[in-house]
Amino acid sequence: MRTVKQFEKETNNVKAPMSNWVRVTIETDEKNPKFLAVITNDDCETTDGLRVRLKPSKED
Repeated sequence: MRTVKQFEKETNNVKAPMSNWVRVTIETDEKNPKFLAVITNDDCETTDGLRVRLKPSKED
């Protein structure tokens, strides 16, 4: 199983924008999950103590 750091490294040079998603919701893996972040195409919101870095796609 890969780690988040490994996945970041594997996808560092990906240029194509994501598609098929309206938003990404990140939450804990618990019986009653806690929301950590919500990410849309052009914005994001996180709980305190987290940050999200968005990497824009390059348009040709």
